[in-house]
This record gives sequence, C-alpha cells and structure tokens, in this order.
Amino acid sequence: MDKKPEKLVPEVRFKGFTDDWEQHKLGEVVSVFDGTHQTPNYKTKGIMFLSVENINTLLSNKYISENEYRQRFKIKPQYLDVFMTRIGTIGKTNVITTHKPIAYYVSLALLRPQNIQSFFLSFIIQTSKVQQDIWKRTLQIAFPQKINKDEIGKVTLALPLQKEQIDIEKLLLKLDKLITLQQRKLEQLKQLKKAMLQQLFVNLKCQFKLEKR
Repeated sequence: MDKKPEKLVPEVRFKGFTDDWEQHKLGEVVSVFDGTHQTPNYKTKGIMFLSVENINTLLSNKYISENEYRQRFKIKPQYLDVFMTRIGTIGKTNVITTHKPIAYYVSLALLRPQNIQSFFLSFIIQTSKVQQDIWKRTLQIAFPQKINKDEIGKVTLALPLQKEQIDIEKLLLKLDKLITLQQRKLEQLKQLKKAMLQQLFVNLKCQFKLEKR
C-alpha cells in the first residue's frame, strides 16, 4: 500500500485560514551565522557576551571591549534575530528584543529571519517534529554534542502564510505572559508560606518556653 502524503495542515486553526502549510528548509527562510570560536578577553563592562547558558534570559555578566566586538563580529546580532543553542544543549531558542549590541560565542547560532516571523520561528523550532529533525542532524558522538552550522539550514519545517504566522505568535506570546504572571504569583505564595512557617515555629518555640516556666 502506498504511503499517504503527509498533510501540511494543523489540527487547530484560526478562523479564515484554509491554505496548506508549505514545507521549507530552515535555510530558505533564515540566514544562519555562528559566534566567535575564540574565548574572549572578558571585561567588567562593554559589549555583553552571551553563550549557551544565557539562552533563557539573553543576559550575562560577561563583557568584551568594543574594539574586540568590531574585530570579531562582521555579522552583528540585530533586533528580532533569533538565537538557537547548538553546542551542549541543542535547539533551545530565544528572540533578541533589544537594540543594544550583543556579542556571542560559537555555542549559539544566530538565525536572521527573511521570510518568517521571529517569534513564530522560535516557537516552531520548539515543536517535537522540528526538535526530532535537529536531533537527527546533531553529532551525538561529539563531546559536547553539537549541530554544525550547515546542518541547521537543512532542518525541515512547515510554514503557513505570514498573516497566520502573526496570529499564531500573538496567541503564544499571550500565553507566555500568562505563564510568567502565574509563576510570579506562585513564587510570591512560596515566599509568603516560608515567612509564615518561620514566624509560626518561632511563636511555638516561645510559647513552649513560657509553658515550661
């Protein structure tokens, strides 16, 4: 029996969208760059320097000089470019939302969107199907594991039209904000519980001492 062609249509869609999604190689919709391969001469101030461990926040306490930044980075990260981890931890992404200059190590790949929305790109890379393709292209026998820059461009993903990309990323960004808000509330409740437990046990201790007298 012939294998049925894969349907490039998601199970859930926004109203008004009926076009099939089109399959593309990542390299068709982004330009892929990697960071410096040399360990920098770190400074206490200057241009912030990011590595794989900074992917969640895109913040670091490491800096390099402006002169070193100009010399080492012909392609400089821009607003709404996307970082993807490519050494050690593979396939995690984050979108650059600052206009300040950023330097980055080879453990990060810089994806510059051409025909794709930045946040949509970041979200779709996190889907299981794209992650599986990334994993297949990862050098798993290397230590640490890594995916070569050229292999990143070969990763396959299915894309809708730009307008549908925008609607999808708006919804997912809204959910991310709600998650962050709930996490903050949860952390506040944890701190409240910790403070109350401490006060309760202190009070019980004092009460026990008084009763003994």
